[in-house]
Amino acid sequence: MFLFLNGSIAFLLLVYSCVWMLGRTTTGTITTRYAVTTIEVTYSVDGVAYVHDYLRNDVDYGRPEVTIRYLPFDPSFSRINSFMGILAEPLGWWMVFFIASAMLLFIDNPVFSKGTMFQLQWRFPWISMDEYFPLPESDVRSAEDHEQGKRVKRKKTHALDR
Repeated sequence: MFLFLNGSIAFLLLVYSCVWMLGRTTTGTITTRYAVTTIEVTYSVDGVAYVHDYLRNDVDYGRPEVTIRYLPFDPSFSRINSFMGILAEPLGWWMVFFIASAMLLFIDNPVFSKGTMFQLQWRFPWISMDEYFPLPESDVRSAEDHEQGKRVKRKKTHALDR
C-alpha cells in the first residue's frame, strides 16, 4: 500500500513536471517589484495580456522582468520558470505525505494495532479503519473456558429459579 500510494504520487509528479517542461516561455514584467512575499507579473501571449500573483521565492528585488512558463493550450496557467516556481510546492506536499505514511505504516506505534486495515472508498467516509486485536492462543482458550463457565452457571441458576 505504501509503495503503491507513493509510487502513484511520484508518477503524477513526473507527469506534472513533464507538462510544465513542455510548456512555452515568455518574459513577464514585474509590476510590484518591492513587495515582500508576492510579486505581480504581467505577461502577454499572442496579444492577450495576463496578470498573475506569484510567490517571490528566488526572485531578486531589483529584477524588472522574470521568465514565465505557461501551458500552450491555456496560457492563463503559468508559473515562474524556476525549480522553486514549478516543482517546490508539489515536492514539499509529497514529502509531508511520504513521511507521515512511512511513520504510520513502518514504525511500531501504539496508535494502530498490527491488524489495522484501512479501506479506501469512493463515497463518504472515503477512508475507514477496522482494528483487529489478535489474542495469543492461551488467551483464546481462557476466554472460551470463561464463556463456557458462564453458560453453565446461567443454566444452573435458571434451573434453580424454576
